[in-house]
Amino acid sequence: MARIRSNLSAIFLALFLFGCGASRNASLTVFHWNDFHAQNIPREVTSKDSSGVETRYRVGGAAILKHYLDSMRTTRPFSITLHAGDEFQGTPISSLTKGASQVRLLGEYGLDAFTFGNHEFDYGRENLERLFSKVGFPVVSADLWDKTRGRYFVKPVTIIKRGPLRIGVIGLAPKNLFSLSLRNNLRGLEVLPVEKVVRKFVRELRESGCDVVIVLSHLGYSGDKALARKVKGIDIIVGGHSHTALRRPVKINNTVIVQAGSRGRYLGVLDVKVDLDDDRLASWSGFLLETREGVKPDSLMQAVVDSLEAIAGKELNQVIGILETDWVRHYKSESNIGDWMADVTRDFTGSDVAFQNSGGIRKNLPAGEIKARDVWEIAPFGNYFVKFEVSGKVLRSMLEWQAAGKGEFCQVSGLRYVVKNRKLVSATVQGHPIDPDRVYSIATNNYVGDHLHDVFGLDESAVTVVPVKPNYLDRDVFIDYIKKQGRVRSVVQGRIRKEK
Repeated sequence: MARIRSNLSAIFLALFLFGCGASRNASLTVFHWNDFHAQNIPREVTSKDSSGVETRYRVGGAAILKHYLDSMRTTRPFSITLHAGDEFQGTPISSLTKGASQVRLLGEYGLDAFTFGNHEFDYGRENLERLFSKVGFPVVSADLWDKTRGRYFVKPVTIIKRGPLRIGVIGLAPKNLFSLSLRNNLRGLEVLPVEKVVRKFVRELRESGCDVVIVLSHLGYSGDKALARKVKGIDIIVGGHSHTALRRPVKINNTVIVQAGSRGRYLGVLDVKVDLDDDRLASWSGFLLETREGVKPDSLMQAVVDSLEAIAGKELNQVIGILETDWVRHYKSESNIGDWMADVTRDFTGSDVAFQNSGGIRKNLPAGEIKARDVWEIAPFGNYFVKFEVSGKVLRSMLEWQAAGKGEFCQVSGLRYVVKNRKLVSATVQGHPIDPDRVYSIATNNYVGDHLHDVFGLDESAVTVVPVKPNYLDRDVFIDYIKKQGRVRSVVQGRIRKEK
């Protein structure tokens, strides 16, 4: 009788796990995040309730994120943990250690796969290879080819086993990596056609017996959607790069897309049931878990974070000035912080005109004390200033390119221009119409100087870009100007006006 009961129990357990129908189902949870940007300590965020009342509170940090991750793992035993890239760059400790701080922390999460974003290359490919050469988790990227060695830069895929499931993970770096990084940092690398490599590895993973195929992508949300439309056989895309907080999964064709915002505010949780007979997702549900303070941080992770922050030193926490108005960045329009940074660039370089790429402004700052750390986080890339000269005719073509929205939107100093229907209507330099025959000196940072075609449509072979001497880092110059000004008041001055 005891043996009969035991057999019945086994049957009921099997029915519970796999269901009573014709198909056998297995459960899996995918924990994911992306674009952490070295936000190792909690940060303040704001939210509004339905009546518009604003609340400020703190979220994230590596030790808080690890607490939420471990807590969720206890309720979902069959799980995998994925990171979609851009762990590097954004706070001083990442720059000071050239990413070593972040690799140290990545080793504590229990990752099942990691893919490179563009910012992993900010300190050079050789540095990246050295840091990731001995990590204890798979690093995958199927579209990065090392031309110097005739092989993939890292493993293109990895296969994870959980219970009855075989899960294939394909990594993808950004398609436009060479537009996002300094070219010198990518020496010897090539970005392969994304759709082609994904089709190849989807087929190979299916042939090897994988029940689930996941693309771990740093293409951005629009790129993920395009990939889901073009390539069949992808079950899940875990995305990054665009900092999109998808509060619920998005399904395109038979592919489920998720992404978890940025800087550790959310831990992404995707629960799926897999049909083991047909190797497809039978059902899914997902959400973003906000990593609010108020819980006990993971003690080991907190100890590592504290030791890393000690490296940064007291100097970064020194108050260097007072901000009288909130600094608020905008990626597609003029901003007060952008005006200020462009003004500093023009004044320091003694140029006629200065441009500051909006994507290089990485943080808003509320009115109040300005600390050196704030400037490091606003301008974390370690850029320096460069200059070049163009005729007025070419300068006008640069503004026409910007007006048409073809390049990354830039903040300006020394000029004003008006746009209507994506066409340049008028432009002046220091109050005077642009003289097509005059030569104007232009200042910007070395990232923009390395991508003049992308940003302004210029023939780069026809432009001579030279570093500004003395060759100070831009953030050091910004810190010095804040100290000199003492109190900073910035307003949007209407330098770039869009008419309807």
